[in-house]
Amino acid sequence: MASRLLRVSPIPIPPPVPHGARTEQDITLWQYSRPIRARWVCGLFVALTAAIIAISIPQVLGWIVDAMLTDQPTVGAVWAGGALVFALGLAQSALFFLRRQLVIEPASTVENTMRIDLFDRLLRSPVAFHDRWPSGQLLTRVMSDLGTIRRWTAFGLIQIITVAVQVTVGSFYMFTGSWQLGLVFLASMPLTLFCVWRFVLTFRTLTRKAQEHTGDLATTVEESVQGLRVLKALGRGPHALAGFRQEAQELLDLEVARGRAMGRVRMQTTLISGASLCVALLWGLHLVSTGVMTVGVLTSYFATATILFTQVERSGMLISMYLASSVSMDRHRQVMVGEAGEDIDMLPVHRERPEAAAARLDFKDVAFSYGKQEQQVLTGFSLQVRPGEIIALVGSTGSGKSTVLQLVQRLYEPTSGSISLNGRDIASLPLPELRSQVAIAFEDPLLFSASVRNNVLLGLDRSGLTPAEEEAILTRALTVAAADYVYQLPNGLDTVIGEEGMSLSGGQRQRLSLARAIAASPAVLLLDDPLSALDVTTEEKVVGLLKQELTETTTLLTAHRPSTVALADRVVLLQQGQVAAVGTHTELLSNPIYRDLMSTDTQLTPARPTDTGEVESKMQEGGR
Repeated sequence: MASRLLRVSPIPIPPPVPHGARTEQDITLWQYSRPIRARWVCGLFVALTAAIIAISIPQVLGWIVDAMLTDQPTVGAVWAGGALVFALGLAQSALFFLRRQLVIEPASTVENTMRIDLFDRLLRSPVAFHDRWPSGQLLTRVMSDLGTIRRWTAFGLIQIITVAVQVTVGSFYMFTGSWQLGLVFLASMPLTLFCVWRFVLTFRTLTRKAQEHTGDLATTVEESVQGLRVLKALGRGPHALAGFRQEAQELLDLEVARGRAMGRVRMQTTLISGASLCVALLWGLHLVSTGVMTVGVLTSYFATATILFTQVERSGMLISMYLASSVSMDRHRQVMVGEAGEDIDMLPVHRERPEAAAARLDFKDVAFSYGKQEQQVLTGFSLQVRPGEIIALVGSTGSGKSTVLQLVQRLYEPTSGSISLNGRDIASLPLPELRSQVAIAFEDPLLFSASVRNNVLLGLDRSGLTPAEEEAILTRALTVAAADYVYQLPNGLDTVIGEEGMSLSGGQRQRLSLARAIAASPAVLLLDDPLSALDVTTEEKVVGLLKQELTETTTLLTAHRPSTVALADRVVLLQQGQVAAVGTHTELLSNPIYRDLMSTDTQLTPARPTDTGEVESKMQEGGR
């Protein structure tokens, strides 16, 4: 899937109805079904016609029975009745097929539209939104929940309307034949509805819990697969299995409870219908023996009642489908609307990216925390970065270095204060405009299961590039990031790396991530400790190349090694989310806190040989 995504322009194209225009009232099945309502109504009409035909067949059977029991039965009447029953059955079968053809595509269209909307919502949502949502919960909402809604739209909703109409028409037929037996059938309905009502109360709660547990289980699977190397290295596989087994057992218990609830209501409705039929049989035989009712009418009644009781019994299953769909729709709306939609990024229509030029950055009293109840990560952070300047952010773990970079990209929003780009508050800039001028390389790089070429050019709109321009950008980015090892891979730039780039070493992934940021030709380049996984020799090479290339780019980088800090024109020392000191590397060496940080990191970074050759040989053998 990732490789397909990377084949197209990474610039998102808004849908016809942007999410900013959607309200909570819009996120309903009624609104989503607007384009397919006419066809769905045709399917409903066909289904109702088939249902009326089905409930009318017993009336023909009753007429045939009475015709055979007359003093002078005629074979022609029997054959005519049989032919009519056959014709009605054939018409019913054809209508069933037509109904499915009419509704399956519209229902699948609704599911597809909802799935695309939900995925688009996930892409547009800021990082803070995803910090709050377990990935498994989002995955089950995108996949299984929408399948439940489709089944209700295509089958359940039509069937429950059909059942209601069929019971109404059937009751009319029964009362027409014998009002006394019609009352017997009608008398069973209150008790049946009471059993169904109790079932609804229980089943909805169980369904919501089961769907939430399914999401938790998906999260556990995803985390375990992603952390498989850690689990194996620490020998914690059995422990992970025990935890998964417990979660799976909880889900199993909920599914068993749901099955028991459905079985219980089915048993209750079956007992009620059986008792009603017994009473109707005894009373009907009495009416036949006294000449009040004919055998044909009694036969018609029982055939009709059997159909109706079967439909009433099915109503429990249909109601369970409705409840599951209702819960799924609530879960869908929960993500689509969120906290009154406050987290939705408003993306305007794509515009051409301006030519990148070194930009000025201004931080004014910026404060930030990752949650309302969390401790402030930044407090009163102020800094002016001149165009083309390289600034290194240095500080102990948790001092807020990476947070500063993520605020510039608006992956998070400041709690207070402002950040300006060339004098414009970035909060007022459309996100595509901002991110076309700012690129970032993360310390823990994520690569997609796609070719090296597509990974490096991910930040570019390639639709306007000629092959020669594309190759030039690739060559420059890979050269500056010292990632020319990719030319030695089995298929060169077209080599497909594994999921998350796990077929490469940490240093190789970091260099590709750095090349991806450089290829975007940004006005502001953010480097979050981009060389931490490199050996000393490769780091020196990359630092030298970056010094040559970053003369026209405003750069903010976080670093721990003196060799990386040497890139910077100025160094900012952060302490407890505040600027403690600003100066060159040489000037700050007089600061004891800075000196201790640099000396400690130097001791913790021993020289080691490059690992490029080792990983390249593994890639040539087919990867890991």
